[in-house]
Amino acid sequence: MEYRPFPKPAPIDPFPEQTWLRHTDRADSGREPFFFGRDDEYEVFRSALESLEEGVIGGGTMIYQGPPGAGKSALMLECMEAVRMHSTPEDPWVAVPIKTETLTSASQTMSVILNAVNEESARFSKSISETVTGKFSEYVKIGQQLYRELSERGISIGGVSIGGQQQQSSDFNQFAEMVFTEAASLLKKFRVIVFVDEAQNIPVKQTTVGVTDCLHNPPQDIPLLAVFFGLSDTRQILRQCGLSRPPDNRVLNLESLSIPEAQSSLRRMLDAYYAGTDVEKSYWSYELAKLSQGWPQHINRVAVAAGRVIRANGGEIHTNLLQQALSQGMARKCAYYADRRNAGSHDPELYKLLAIAANEKPNGILSRREIGCILSNEQELIQQSLDEFLAKVVHAGLLAPLADDSHRFRFPIPSLRDYLQSYPNDALDIAVT
Repeated sequence: MEYRPFPKPAPIDPFPEQTWLRHTDRADSGREPFFFGRDDEYEVFRSALESLEEGVIGGGTMIYQGPPGAGKSALMLECMEAVRMHSTPEDPWVAVPIKTETLTSASQTMSVILNAVNEESARFSKSISETVTGKFSEYVKIGQQLYRELSERGISIGGVSIGGQQQQSSDFNQFAEMVFTEAASLLKKFRVIVFVDEAQNIPVKQTTVGVTDCLHNPPQDIPLLAVFFGLSDTRQILRQCGLSRPPDNRVLNLESLSIPEAQSSLRRMLDAYYAGTDVEKSYWSYELAKLSQGWPQHINRVAVAAGRVIRANGGEIHTNLLQQALSQGMARKCAYYADRRNAGSHDPELYKLLAIAANEKPNGILSRREIGCILSNEQELIQQSLDEFLAKVVHAGLLAPLADDSHRFRFPIPSLRDYLQSYPNDALDIAVT
């Protein structure tokens, strides 16, 4: 079998400058115009696709998890683009984004997959010769075909029912397998990569277990691979949804980029859009990278700040503008921290107490027991269990469990801890470490 490696997408995407400069949050801007780094994480993805290409099906589910702003969505978009770039009429691949709530229904999940396959077939039919098009004619309407076949068998595509009768809970797994099995013959020509973003929000229901199991171990050798992207507790949520044994080497915890990686990303942005000497661009990219601390969310924010300062001053980089860019970048960082703090929904004094306690630790790590002790005197402020509190602050991105120990926590960004410790003085300059 001829091997064709999956290419890594070009780090610079031809987005107009004005598009990404309009946004202050990387979640709003789609694929990054200066995506860089994540080579190790991407290699795990590429290796999994190689295995699927070689015919290894089942058990290869990948989980990318980390705090908000760690670059999960950006990495997902790059991986999806790699799949699309690799797809050809002779060897079609399909990237399928699926919303978390869809996973509660096997029929709706398969409906999304089939629609994506239809779209890929239609794309080829417009761009290839009449001879090759004939090869795909049978697939262009496979979604409608499957709906008709399952409906004739009394299986509803719009909901979970069989023969007009509401399923018993013990049938959920069997029903999911039936839906996937029925689709097997229609999907055998395609390799399908399912992408689930915000996977920590997957509803933990009986119906979800059957769908998750079929994505992890597809019946009838469907060439399918599932990739989940979510917060630091995503693996735990997926365990509750039936995915109890994902491969250890395919559970990736996203951390910050190195300062050289962050600098390379920012230098690509400066080279792509602005005039200036190599010395000035190197100096700017290094100082902006230090300010970002390698955190993908901050790389975007300081890049936006720098871009706006440069554009407002003729579009050319000058050393005397750097301090203004850094100041605006710091303001955008603080705005992000305020958003994280407010997302926690507790009294900010609680987060301040935790930040002070973490700052007193040489490694900045707090055990679950230590957090419980800190909160024990503040029960009137939280009025919930320790587990509920930790779930909330992890989802807000204020704390993150350690990759190798879910009972110990840290603040994912050092300057976030400093910011929370300074409350209520939000204007305080935060030292960049």
